[in-house]
Amino acid sequence: MDRLVTLIGGGGFLGRYVAQALLKSGVRLRIAERDPRDAWFLKPQGGLGQTQFVVADITRPASLAAAVQGADAVVNLVGILKGNFEAIHVAGARAVAEAAASAGAGAFVQVSAIGADPASASAYGRR
Repeated sequence: MDRLVTLIGGGGFLGRYVAQALLKSGVRLRIAERDPRDAWFLKPQGGLGQTQFVVADITRPASLAAAVQGADAVVNLVGILKGNFEAIHVAGARAVAEAAASAGAGAFVQVSAIGADPASASAYGRR
């Protein structure tokens, strides 16, 4: 299998487990983080040359274009529990989806932990 998956937020709480599962499946994995050193602990999980690390920030679309270039699939796991929800959960997620589409990725997966619902009683849940 010579598929390349870009995992945005691969070094995070959920990302480390998704990365491990993808590496076990045999895909080449590109882990995109604001600071890739935060995900280096994943390198021994894969085979030689199976894992790449790149700088990407979902608030900086130009960095996303480089991170998803040539990817067969893109997975976005970035989320926050406090801060600017609009910038991360809305604009950031949109920027990742647009970058994946522009790069010609055959699949895009958006993961959200907030259970977003426009009718939610909480502002957090409505984002």
